[in-house]
Amino acid sequence: MLPLLLISLTGLWYVAASAAEPATPVGLPHERTARFLGVDTCGSTECHGSREPWRNATVAMKERTIWEAHDRHAKAFSSLSSTAGQQIAHNLGLADAAQAADCLVCHTTYVPAAQRGAKFSLEAGVGCESCHGPGGGFLAVHMQPTATHAANVAAGLYPTNEPAARAALCLSCHQGDNVRKASHQLYGAGHPRLRFELDTYTALQPMHVNLDADYRRRKPLASHVQLWMAGQIAAGLQQAAALAGANSGRWPELALFDCHGCHRGINDDPQYRPRQGVKSGALTFNDSAFVVLRGAARIVNPTQVDALRRATRALQVSVNDPGSRASRATALKQEVEMLASALHTYHEQSSDGLAIARALVDEAKAEAPLAFTAAESVAMSLATLIAAEFDEGRLPPADFERVNATLNEIYLAVGNERTYRPTAFAKALNSIGASLGQH
Repeated sequence: MLPLLLISLTGLWYVAASAAEPATPVGLPHERTARFLGVDTCGSTECHGSREPWRNATVAMKERTIWEAHDRHAKAFSSLSSTAGQQIAHNLGLADAAQAADCLVCHTTYVPAAQRGAKFSLEAGVGCESCHGPGGGFLAVHMQPTATHAANVAAGLYPTNEPAARAALCLSCHQGDNVRKASHQLYGAGHPRLRFELDTYTALQPMHVNLDADYRRRKPLASHVQLWMAGQIAAGLQQAAALAGANSGRWPELALFDCHGCHRGINDDPQYRPRQGVKSGALTFNDSAFVVLRGAARIVNPTQVDALRRATRALQVSVNDPGSRASRATALKQEVEMLASALHTYHEQSSDGLAIARALVDEAKAEAPLAFTAAESVAMSLATLIAAEFDEGRLPPADFERVNATLNEIYLAVGNERTYRPTAFAKALNSIGASLGQH
């Protein structure tokens, strides 16, 4: 199965499964015009909230129970009224976060009132239709015994099984987009910093599907490597596009910058030095996605690695210059699009997970010292690639234990924003690189 290509055309996201197949417009769930029926409709006891499995059902029919009990998305609305939520709202000058559109767009299924069905409730948080699309569009088809996944998607079901579509959906909140603003003001008010890696976060979510043979028969199933790549491509495209559009005024949105460019003690790490080509004291944008993408490019499209690096550094040295920032951000976006095209025609090999992990270690070592956000992204990426190899049986248990021990060194070195030390991380990279080389 080929990786799926993510293309942005006229504001819509398109997914193409292969070069021979036409792109299908999917649009994000909140952009659909059908009626949103609410969790009480999708998750009624007669449907996905059933207490007993249905005879001959292809899914468990208790998806709502899993979501309510274990999925943090179910608590997204109530978190707005928590002590922390109230304090953030106060700092932003909001009377009530639970009534503020800027908060509700990510903490609920926030759609116009005219599209809300009789059982719809914002208090359900990020519910079924936030990810799967408005039930009013596909429910009638979905309930038919002869329904197929293709028919459901054609009727309006959002194709979360497709890596690029899932990446576009998740990142719309977990990184932010033109509607869902992850701003410096929001962070300054106390909102947790947004961070995301598609496959890692997918694995951390409570599974409400069974990826068995029946699932594979009904839907294409992406590999961990494909999910990881799709997430990094989408993150890079969004980051570059945001910087390309930030050409009005001296500074782009400060949330696009590397937080540690300002929020660190000057004497915290005597070995600290600025990025290559960047003057001491200059602000730098968060280039974590591009560091990781160069690791993938070393395997998928080696001839592009240097061009991707040059485009990233060119933007880094001009990100504070409104005269050249937009053109260089556009150039970087084009490089990511080229890599996406290469991925589109690249046939994944069984050895790719470990090969990319090794390449990522080499890229991170070449880029050292890494900013915290880049080190964090490298750590999550290595974790997902190594776990994928173990899950697929390509990394024997003994080798996995050895590699995993050095992965723990990576995470200990990353620590958190306050404890991260680039020199310790560089040493841990050497350890995991040697461990991966033994396999």
